Amino acid sequence: MTRFGALALLLLAGAATAEPLARVHTSYYYIDGSSATVLTAQMDQNGPAGEDGKRQPSKTRWDVQWKYNHDQVGVTCGVRDVMVAVGIAQNIPRWRGENKSSGPLATRWKKFSEAVKRHEAVHKDHGMKAAAEIESALQGLKPASNCEDLDKAANAAGERIIQKYRELDAEYDRRTAHGRKEGVSLL
Repeated sequence: MTRFGALALLLLAGAATAEPLARVHTSYYYIDGSSATVLTAQMDQNGPAGEDGKRQPSKTRWDVQWKYNHDQVGVTCGVRDVMVAVGIAQNIPRWRGENKSSGPLATRWKKFSEAVKRHEAVHKDHGMKAAAEIESALQGLKPASNCEDLDKAANAAGERIIQKYRELDAEYDRRTAHGRKEGVSLL
């Protein structure tokens, strides 16, 4: 099933809920080595690509989808039964030698892994907040004179919110050098 198919199912299942549904998936890519330099080189080669095309040690992507029903009352069209779902996909490194290692490299890896999780949690939080804000915006839309205008307003509101949180993601990565200033580095 595709990610969008899964989100469609979540949207249908979420009709009775009052908050955005979230589906979080973490995938791993594996690296091997017995030094920080070798592990870093493998992350530079195999890590997920960022928006700029450069490989990073880890990456979180999110996608928000929404659906609602029209509430036609006389000559106005309003929103009812708002359903919002967010899909969050995280890709992080997993060191095959972690369980066999001890000493300074194991300590560095543990600190690195914790920093990766903290950094990616901020991106995940941006997706969650975007979904909640979209749900709130759609529920608060005033009725329009026709459903086409309502749909345009709803989609414009959702897209503005997504853009806001995408910009927050980008600014966070710029400010932290993709987490390196927060410990997402073995070197």
